[in-house]
Amino acid sequence: MPQTNRSITTSSLVAPASSHTRLIQVVDALVKRTNGEPWGVRELAAELSESRSTVNRILVSLVDIGFASEAGDGKYSVGPRIDVLTKALSDSSVLLGLRGKSLCQLAEVSKCTALVSIYCPRSKGYFIAACSEAESPLTFRPQLGVVYPLSFGDIGRQLANYLDANALCPPPQDEKGNLDYIFRNDNALGLLSESEFPSALSIAVERIASGLIISVSVHSAGNAEPRIRRPLDADVLRVIEEITGDIESKTFQKLQAYPAISTKDNKSTVDRLERLLLLVCMFPDGLINSVELYDQLLCNASTAKRLIQSGVEAELVSLVGGTLYPGPRLYQWTAMMNSAHRNLADITRKILFSLVQETGETIALLSFDEVTEKAEFLDVIQGWRPIQYKLHVNVEVPLYAGAAGKAVLAYCAPHLVDSLKLVKITDATITSRNVLKEELVTIKERGWATGEGERVLGAFGLAVPFFVDGKIRGSISATIPQYRKDERDLTMLTGLMREATAKIERLLSLGVKWDK
Repeated sequence: MPQTNRSITTSSLVAPASSHTRLIQVVDALVKRTNGEPWGVRELAAELSESRSTVNRILVSLVDIGFASEAGDGKYSVGPRIDVLTKALSDSSVLLGLRGKSLCQLAEVSKCTALVSIYCPRSKGYFIAACSEAESPLTFRPQLGVVYPLSFGDIGRQLANYLDANALCPPPQDEKGNLDYIFRNDNALGLLSESEFPSALSIAVERIASGLIISVSVHSAGNAEPRIRRPLDADVLRVIEEITGDIESKTFQKLQAYPAISTKDNKSTVDRLERLLLLVCMFPDGLINSVELYDQLLCNASTAKRLIQSGVEAELVSLVGGTLYPGPRLYQWTAMMNSAHRNLADITRKILFSLVQETGETIALLSFDEVTEKAEFLDVIQGWRPIQYKLHVNVEVPLYAGAAGKAVLAYCAPHLVDSLKLVKITDATITSRNVLKEELVTIKERGWATGEGERVLGAFGLAVPFFVDGKIRGSISATIPQYRKDERDLTMLTGLMREATAKIERLLSLGVKWDK
């Protein structure tokens, strides 16, 4: 393949944006710097051709719902609520999550890298949405979410051929004749050589029920033998047919009921945007665009239509035959957030750090996996008081010993309590199952747990559980030297910890359920 050097340039904004579009623009800019330098208000305002006061007001409103996060020194980064929503899309989408096994199998069969790519009409390009690599000493893993022009690489050229063959036109221009009037043209890649993006050994392109045009392709970082191309074509076609078949099946079988959202009923523009994103992320197989949907967005039909139209223009959502789906930009955000690999500790750290600053005590985040029925500390933030306990992360924590574990165990199924081996860790460890059960009843009644030297000698623990959509998911705990316990206002400390868990629950919960 001939080597070419191409750069992606940006176009200036030439038309004023609606309030909904401005919000989407700011979130888009934050997402695209997930692993980069946070935005300053002045810099972001210049980038979006908006006033600093407007951008600052938008950022403050986004911080309130977790779409943006203050990074210090007047700078802002993408907020943890975006992690939660995009993970919901990744988990529920056939494209990203549910067909991950097929992509992995394709990578293993071919001993190559298998990719799912999505076409972006407004950017006149495409991005890698999902990637699976075979085990190999030499591997190829492109950056997820980066937009490449259609003139770049085998994927771009195949997508361009598909568009030409099916007479699919680019999106209409605005009144000023500029396709990029809403967003700048994505990522400035600088010089990009095709030699760093291996040729496709096989590639297939299809248009799916949601209107997205996708490709599945296989690439080798080494020198692949031409003789393997024919069997790979069959495997690639099988995977893309499975994807399109699953999507069509789910779309035609979608429920006619409408979801109820149990999150707070604020009616600001930013809250409505959050609800729209939440719905399409949770239900990527389509939501009927109707009065019932407008009710869920907490606005009248006129306002809801403007919000949805702004989302369509930004490619955040797509509207096909009266049904609403996630759009290319939302899949791009999801791909970028997935590549950031931010876990539960990362997205809750700011809440825990604030608690540590206020209390001075060491605060730990315990995560509980309901499938394995095991718990571990994911994060420990040391307090600022001179004498503190140090706790280890990423090690299993016994649920029966210590406040952090018991705060979770109190809300687990009875069979788990009965199945635990009550091994003595210290002289204070509870080894009587009856005594443990009695204490768990008390913990559940009052909503918090304590422990004195049960797991760590000389330590007093206070823990409060947290729940995600009604299910126990972990606890936060304060570990205090026993000699200092009497000096603390434990009632006040418990109150502060419960406020922190309420913030964690609001951040992590989707709050969506189907009405019966």
